[in-house]
Amino acid sequence: MSNDVIDRLPGDLREVAEIIGVDNTMALVDRFGGTYIRVPKCEGLLRSIRDNKIRKLYDSGRHDVRALALKFRLTDRTVSEILKGSEDKMLPQLLSLFDKR
Repeated sequence: MSNDVIDRLPGDLREVAEIIGVDNTMALVDRFGGTYIRVPKCEGLLRSIRDNKIRKLYDSGRHDVRALALKFRLTDRTVSEILKGSEDKMLPQLLSLFDKR
């Protein structure tokens, strides 16, 4: 049944159904059908999370700059720059966007 439904969906909706499934796609259609939805990449948030992981691993004493560069597929210089920077002050603000209060 799912493939039959997916094949009949228009354009981008077909791709969405292939990624998240037909039931979830239909839930999106029910909630947001007829509206425009912008899906942000969240690059800044993902970078902040990565940088904080790098700092924590380095501070643990178990990883040096070279090992972190290899682990995160970065250059030694980039890891050094991340470690020089202060704790990301934007991360708590970004994460608060997802708080359910």
